[in-house]
Amino acid sequence: RDFTVEKLHAHELVLSEIMNNVLRNYHNSKATFEVHEQYRNMKEILDKFPHVSEYAMEAIRRIGIEPNRRSIRGGTDGSKLSFMGLPCPNIFAGEHAFHGKHEWVSVQDMEKAVETIVNLCMVWEEKSL
Repeated sequence: RDFTVEKLHAHELVLSEIMNNVLRNYHNSKATFEVHEQYRNMKEILDKFPHVSEYAMEAIRRIGIEPNRRSIRGGTDGSKLSFMGLPCPNIFAGEHAFHGKHEWVSVQDMEKAVETIVNLCMVWEEKSL
């Protein structure tokens, strides 16, 4: 994973070079190198539809939190949906220490996440009038 397509291609090149270097040392060996795209940075799509992220930030502000925008490595579902034509930014769900044995979330954070989703629905309804 990486944030840009160019860096993804650079990673592919490095892996291909490693494979070729190993093959040079093992003359009777064979290998193939294939890349199957599974995940891309949804920013590429979200930049074309800035209102989607703006609505999410407005929903967060309505619960009294100032959004902290930053790039993260995550959101596989949102990435897939975005590239299928449904722009889908990541918004918080309150969790901490993602995907580790110490991951946790407080009830208060989950409540704020629910309030955000309710507000997000309201913002979309208001903006669609």
